[in-house]
Amino acid sequence: MYKNLIYKAFGLKLRDARKRAGLTQVDLADRVGLSRTSITNIEKGRQGISLHMLLQLASAVGVQPVGLLPETKNSPKQDLIDRKILKQKLREEEGVSWAERVISLGMKMEVDDERK
Repeated sequence: MYKNLIYKAFGLKLRDARKRAGLTQVDLADRVGLSRTSITNIEKGRQGISLHMLLQLASAVGVQPVGLLPETKNSPKQDLIDRKILKQKLREEEGVSWAERVISLGMKMEVDDERK
């Protein structure tokens, strides 16, 4: 899984955990010492986080840190399935054209990596 997709998948998991915990973005931001804008950017995958922030965010939404991490698969077929699921979620969140650009960029990167 590529960096941008990892942060997108992480953000989706964080958002879902935050909502299950009954927290707003402001509530979560207050609990971890960030701005609401930072929480928005993290949830949308536009802002990376450090390891200590992973621990704080997980604690704030009441899950284990591993529960916020994207799953990794050894099977290329499973990775394609995961990409399809992520692509669908991105479509729902950001709109079709943006999601298609992200996925096509990830696939182009995969082809480039295979050539190396």
